[in-house]
Amino acid sequence: MGKRTIRIDVIGPVEGTEFMKCKLYADGRVCVFYMSESNYKALMCDKIFIRDGKTVDSANVINTTNTFIEEDIIPH
Repeated sequence: MGKRTIRIDVIGPVEGTEFMKCKLYADGRVCVFYMSESNYKALMCDKIFIRDGKTVDSANVINTTNTFIEEDIIPH
């Protein structure tokens, strides 16, 4: 089995709520989830997301994380 990957894209605010629509990419599988705006802002302050969150890109994404790749784990 190859190394697993994970990334989160922020699509934008959900109108009429205090939630942000997000997409979690895990090994190519896409799962939609919602995050509170306060948690999103906190993660931006922690530099989990790599953009400023003010501009929508060509994929209609306002923010994203780096793609994280699982490290090899050596059994004990």
